[in-house]
Amino acid sequence: MLAVWGAACTPAPGANPSARWTSFETGANVKSIALDGRYLWLGLPSGVIRYDSTTHDTHEVYTAQRTHGGLLSNGVYAIRIDPQGRPWIGTYGGGLSLLDGDRWLTYTPYGSGRVASYGNDWTRYPPGRGLGDLWVYDVAFDRDRTMWVATWKGLSRFDGAGFSTFTVDDGLVDKWVYAIAVDGDGSLWLGTEGGVNRFDGTRWTSYTHRDGLGADPSHLPARQPVEPPSPHHTSYDKAVAQANPNYVLAIAIDRDGHKWFGTWGAGLSRFDGTRWTTYTTSEGLGGNYVHALGVDREGLLWAGTDGGASWYDGRRWRTYTTRDGLLDNNVFSLAFDEHGTRWFGTWKGLSKLEIDR
Repeated sequence: MLAVWGAACTPAPGANPSARWTSFETGANVKSIALDGRYLWLGLPSGVIRYDSTTHDTHEVYTAQRTHGGLLSNGVYAIRIDPQGRPWIGTYGGGLSLLDGDRWLTYTPYGSGRVASYGNDWTRYPPGRGLGDLWVYDVAFDRDRTMWVATWKGLSRFDGAGFSTFTVDDGLVDKWVYAIAVDGDGSLWLGTEGGVNRFDGTRWTSYTHRDGLGADPSHLPARQPVEPPSPHHTSYDKAVAQANPNYVLAIAIDRDGHKWFGTWGAGLSRFDGTRWTTYTTSEGLGGNYVHALGVDREGLLWAGTDGGASWYDGRRWRTYTTRDGLLDNNVFSLAFDEHGTRWFGTWKGLSKLEIDR
């Protein structure tokens, strides 16, 4: 069963009484959250849920078996809403899918079209014009509304008719791209498995642990996260599965223009353009595996970690855990709506936090 919805998580004694928690068990890890007006889109390893946030349990389920020509894969790692209000869905091994009204279109390295009518209603791309890879981890739109896609074989740019893909030959520090953010001057910031890139449209700049990214794992307590790294780690060139300061899973840019990078087991790093500062559990961060980052409407930075949902007020870190009402301490996605409600995607499902002011 894809989803079992219902209230859960009674806060422990001593928890913040002004914080109201409602949780929904999905039976699967909530990898991605996207807000579209009153609708909340959830990406799971078992498909997509569109949840009406104005109700308690009204939702729709989309899977490769139930989308009538939509998803090629049920493993969903990214959902992003484009400037036209359409959801783009990045999948694990099934390329990139778009829901345009009631019509599904899927984009792959080989072509695009309606999956159910593959071979009939399908545009074949010439070599080098398809999506970089079938594994898609993030999607972002720049100020010109150009779409950029993070894949396991580089960074793909969509021009409406096809893709061009940037690789290590162009300047990427590593071909496995996991996160994209666009800063105030339009430059792209990319999180990869080998460090961080900045791309201003012409020039590539790379940053790694040697520059200040991430903490030294040898100085951190060893801990096995709830979910191991992606299966490609079993390949000969990606065999290391332990904490890695260069493995960047999430990026956020705060109101001051500072860039924040969440790493695989080496904490959270902030870059102000000159200096690097790294936060770990020693500084109050909930966990050293940082899966998601975001800035709420009050300007607070939030981090989804393997030790809860942490936020930073510019001076210190505080963290919500299951003791407060969070459904599970492994937080993989987060989002903030216009009403100030915080949404957290966890290993077990979705948690909603409302705070009385």
